[in-house]
Amino acid sequence: MLTTGAERAVPAAPEPAGPLDVPAYSGPRPVMSSRPQALHDGAGRPVARLGAAGRLVQFRMAEEAEKTARLLRGTDDDAWFGLLRRAAERLTARLDTGELDPWLRALSAASGLPVRRAARGIRTVADDLKSMEEILAAQSPDGTVAAYRTGGGNPRWSWRPAGRSVHVRVPDNFPTINIEWLQALAARRPVLLSTSARDPFTAVLLTEALYAAGLPDHAVSLVHGDAPALRRLADQVLWPGEEVPADLPPGKVKTYHYGRSRAVVGDAPPEDAWQRLAREAFAGCGRLCTNISSLVVLGDAEEAAGLLAREFAARPVLPLDDPAAAVPAFPDRAVRDALATRIEREIAAGAVDVTEAATGVPLRVDLDGTAYLRPTVLLLDAGSPLFGTELPFPFTAVAHVPRSKAVAACAGSLIVSVLGEAGALVRALAEEPGVDKVFGGEEFDRGYDPCDPHEGYLADFLFKKKAVLPGTGA
Repeated sequence: MLTTGAERAVPAAPEPAGPLDVPAYSGPRPVMSSRPQALHDGAGRPVARLGAAGRLVQFRMAEEAEKTARLLRGTDDDAWFGLLRRAAERLTARLDTGELDPWLRALSAASGLPVRRAARGIRTVADDLKSMEEILAAQSPDGTVAAYRTGGGNPRWSWRPAGRSVHVRVPDNFPTINIEWLQALAARRPVLLSTSARDPFTAVLLTEALYAAGLPDHAVSLVHGDAPALRRLADQVLWPGEEVPADLPPGKVKTYHYGRSRAVVGDAPPEDAWQRLAREAFAGCGRLCTNISSLVVLGDAEEAAGLLAREFAARPVLPLDDPAAAVPAFPDRAVRDALATRIEREIAAGAVDVTEAATGVPLRVDLDGTAYLRPTVLLLDAGSPLFGTELPFPFTAVAHVPRSKAVAACAGSLIVSVLGEAGALVRALAEEPGVDKVFGGEEFDRGYDPCDPHEGYLADFLFKKKAVLPGTGA
């Protein structure tokens, strides 16, 4: 039964002085192993020991999840969303008291995110969990959360789950983002979760908070790293990025968070445009799918690049524990160097590193033994392979594009922001099938709102309308 009153006791997250023990979870049961996998920081120091869930454990996770699906759909709406809010409040309280400080330091060391940004990421996902009732109501066919439980109210069709369980892989780009699987769970779908390679921490903290708040057994199970058994056994799969495993048939998988957002700069942009664009580029340390990775300039691209570079220069590389830090590190130095080589290759071919002149700081930065890339504005031709490419740090490619080719230059974008006078471009971009969202006017830097369609609505993947005649809605 669902626990709706007092919270039940679950094993608390350990907080030793050395590496954290971070278990897998088979339902509410933590799973460690005699030889846990070590997760290291950029200097090769272990920051966590990860519990391993073998194939037999994964099979049991999938079996138990299917049994839990009916229980989740039979739970009263007030009790269900109250449980989610209690879990969010529990997680926020642990942040506020400093109880999670060792976890934040480990998350920062493993992922390269500044400690302050790691804390903000966890707080944001807790806030999203509190707002799940509103987020799901925006996606349902009748605007209510009751539809997820009852199947909708139309006499000719029923809105039914497209599966009994869903496997979700947490993205690596900004790993504290866990809203996708939380939405699936809030829609009453048991979740079989595999964590990001660089952040096993956030998903574990959320899972512990949910079970402590009364989540039914096996509504969430969690493994670290790849989980081939889970993705084969789950009815549906949510996969980050576009490189989908070959063993996943197309109808079973939905990709998400592939990014590639752009901005179009027209005539007479607002005075605060460059500050706002820089804020958008640095959101989430430049590792979000909504970051402005490219600037399509209808006028003087050199001037636009210089103005944006000036704002980038105001955000220097700082140690990860500095309260003002906004630039991520690269725990894997080889990844940093490979990205730098791509950028340096374009500079050798004629691109201009505008931020180098503005800051006097080289592209590759080493600080306290940690590898960084200096935030970069690159002036280049729109035909460059880096134009439209999403890189995992504050990076924006700037190019002049004739007005007649602006829509084509924005194809394949998650968000296109339009600022300044751009004629009929907003409408033309809205009609472009390869553009997911278009923001203009005063809301050109709107970014992400969980109530907006984001690569479509997740509910449209998790649920399917079925004809029911004679209709009963049941």
